[in-house]
Amino acid sequence: MKWMKRPGGEWVAIVAMVAGVSILAAFQYRWTGEISRTEQNRLKVSLAASVRDFDQEFSYDFQQLCEAFELDPERDAPGLESELAARHLNWSKSSPHPEFVNGFFLWMMDSAGAPRFEQFQDAEQRFRDADWPARLQPVREVLERQGRQLDSAVNDRDAVYYPWTAIEEVPALVRPVFRIVSAGSGAEPEVHATGFLIVELNGTFLEQQYFPDLVDRYFGAAGQRSFAVTIRSAKPPYQAVYVSDPGVSISASSPDAAVNLIDLAGGEAKRRGHAPVQSSDASRQWQLAIQHPAGSLEGAVARWRRRNLAISLGLLAVLAGSMAMLISAARRSRALAKMQMEFVAGVSHELCTPLAVINSAAENLADGVVETPKQMQEYGGMIRGQGRRLERLVDGVLLFTAGRFGLSGYEMAPLDVAAIAEQSLLAAEPALRDAGFTLETEMARGLPLVMADPSAVTTCIENLISNAIKYSDSAKWVAVRARAACNGSKPEVQIRVEDKGVGIPPADLPHILEPFYRVQSARDTQISGVGLGLHLVKRMMEDMGGRVSVSSELGRGTHVTLHFSVAESEVHETMEGK
Repeated sequence: MKWMKRPGGEWVAIVAMVAGVSILAAFQYRWTGEISRTEQNRLKVSLAASVRDFDQEFSYDFQQLCEAFELDPERDAPGLESELAARHLNWSKSSPHPEFVNGFFLWMMDSAGAPRFEQFQDAEQRFRDADWPARLQPVREVLERQGRQLDSAVNDRDAVYYPWTAIEEVPALVRPVFRIVSAGSGAEPEVHATGFLIVELNGTFLEQQYFPDLVDRYFGAAGQRSFAVTIRSAKPPYQAVYVSDPGVSISASSPDAAVNLIDLAGGEAKRRGHAPVQSSDASRQWQLAIQHPAGSLEGAVARWRRRNLAISLGLLAVLAGSMAMLISAARRSRALAKMQMEFVAGVSHELCTPLAVINSAAENLADGVVETPKQMQEYGGMIRGQGRRLERLVDGVLLFTAGRFGLSGYEMAPLDVAAIAEQSLLAAEPALRDAGFTLETEMARGLPLVMADPSAVTTCIENLISNAIKYSDSAKWVAVRARAACNGSKPEVQIRVEDKGVGIPPADLPHILEPFYRVQSARDTQISGVGLGLHLVKRMMEDMGGRVSVSSELGRGTHVTLHFSVAESEVHETMEGK
């Protein structure tokens, strides 16, 4: 569509649209930032609550286990075995996780100071002498160090609150076994460490059931949780006890949350007034580490924000594009309406001129003005010419209307278009001769047949010759040429009509095949026409599987070429001949 100067109201609408979209984009950016911060705070609060709840349950379960086996230092020496058996029985019945414990062991010192290792037998509910299992070797190393550090006697309070030691590598909990002994006649009884109690934890149960249950309960089930969770050693080299999502790598230095479970369990025990729990090695104690699969909580929120911004800005772009399309469609509608009005005016003018001539000639004949045979022949030729002019105009309008409603059907058949072009030239020769035109023809022989409708081909060629006559100005020259050519790898036949007339301005050339389109200079010089001829040629050629091309140079003439596809039978014959 030819560029049209935009009215002031349209510019106001465009500026308002751009301003509105820009304001919406700015608000969207700010609102998305606020939502992102709110979402980040919500996730942080939710994560902190999940970590707290996880830690509280873990600390409670650990503390319950430790409390269940806090031995009374005032018991008699023979009562140790029965007390441990009773405590084990109570633990098994009352604990929600009796599988937590894998076994109990005592490492005791007899009166001569010789160590004795005993294992609790569930079936007999008593301890029996045993050899150190290889899996408990790390426990033995820790106990040997602690044994050297224990004083020969401790006060009552130290004995009650002496901490449990967690050996995460095994895993196991150990604590000295204290007993009150008499120091002799008249002396106060003393509290001595007579050995160690070893509570071996069930590592398989912790890894495969206990920790997974806690993670599912407080961080969500697999596929639904927002964070990856792992239980690992507190410092590198990290050794994982449990991993919720093996595909997610937890940051070594900055996970979204990290708490040392043994430290927290020890702090909970102190608040409850019981012996605390400490790790045998601070670097190896269990650490709960949580991280978002995106790399970090901040990174996940930032990515979510970018995605939402992209979607929102995309929607705004679609909105702006839709508004631009509406404005463009409105402009095109106005331009089309203008062209249609000009078409109606042009058709009216084109109809009125021949009708006026015919009416005038008919009145002269009726009034007896025409008397001689020569005058009658002259008037008859005038009426015939104007009638044909009317016929061509009406046929063009009917063709255009039929095409708009899909009613234009063609009888396609293999044709020699060069022969049809020659017939069209014979029909146009009187008009060319009367107008004083020089006709040049160049028809190649032996052209291949093309698939086309003969009537449509004739109409196309006649329209092109008519246009050449109409716009030739003073040049009075027309050429029609037929030749074979190739469109890429496809053979075709070309019919080209040339003139040396006024030509078409470069700005108008891309629109010259549009309906109702006329060059402004043609309107200014009042050259007759309604802007349908070339459009009808284009549409008929496309309906027949061909195309039309136009080249022109202002003031030097125009070349219009009809491109016909060669019939399939001709293509096969050519290929076989090769």
